[in-house]
Amino acid sequence: MPGFCLNIDFIPVPAEFVEKHMADANGAYVKVYLYAMNLARKRVSEDTAEIAKNLKLLESDVVNALDYWSAAGALDMSPGAAFGTTGKAKSDKPAEKAAKTQKTPAEIAEIMTENKSLADLCVVAQEILGKTLSPKDMETLYWFYDELGLSPEVISMLLEYCVSKGKRSMNYIEKVAITWHENGITTIGAAETYTSDERDKSSYYSSLRKLFGIENRNLSKTEEMFLKTWRSDYGMSEDMVALAYEYCVLQTTKLSFPYMNSIIKRWYEHGISTVKEAEADHESFKMGNKSGERDFDIYKSDIDHDELEKIIMNKL
Repeated sequence: MPGFCLNIDFIPVPAEFVEKHMADANGAYVKVYLYAMNLARKRVSEDTAEIAKNLKLLESDVVNALDYWSAAGALDMSPGAAFGTTGKAKSDKPAEKAAKTQKTPAEIAEIMTENKSLADLCVVAQEILGKTLSPKDMETLYWFYDELGLSPEVISMLLEYCVSKGKRSMNYIEKVAITWHENGITTIGAAETYTSDERDKSSYYSSLRKLFGIENRNLSKTEEMFLKTWRSDYGMSEDMVALAYEYCVLQTTKLSFPYMNSIIKRWYEHGISTVKEAEADHESFKMGNKSGERDFDIYKSDIDHDELEKIIMNKL
């Protein structure tokens, strides 16, 4: 986290900065430099994400700006080093470690043009995003490649994944890229596995929301927790959840995630994984073959379902 400290109550702008650095610097980098000086004046620290938000910049712009000023000698990023005269700055975000030599936007544009893989990436990125890449967009894509270690192929998959979710903002895409980097999703195989699972999960959630008649609203955190548990922990298919919903409505006349969970959890604990097995289980209760088992209470029609729902929720 960058930390700054100056024992003065105004923002100093060194003449050397104005005379030697400002003219050649990216405008975003100048903003970061001045913002950092103000943090130093106030003796406060902000991480790069906070700085980016306050300046309305990409976080990669902030990271690159700090590296740029360090390389230019205007900012020493080493622990305890001076910023201007008496301050210091240090970044400790995982995605900011081992930063490579800072390159100017012009240098990045040249690299992106001369490197065939990166040039192809720019063409593909424009097609996926449906727009002409700006210099900042190209700089961000290069940061994914140069800093996060994502190959052009993986970056293309990243862009397709974000757009498939209706997200085309580079701010959003950058956050996903950092998450992929931190979770080791840096190869085509890992990206394919992740995106395939996400597509399956999205289809699972969408199908069940439609079945429940709640497709026009977002899931609550509790509802999403139930769906995640049914799919990932219990391995229940959409058909199994649909059957649980059918039993739920028959007995309670309403949608109740806790009540459905009590049925699905029982199936999981008893090794029931198909609709045929679940229906047989239900019929066994109706025939009285296992009427002594208390966990068959979930199928009864004469119990207080509101009370049962409260009990189930208290146990979560």
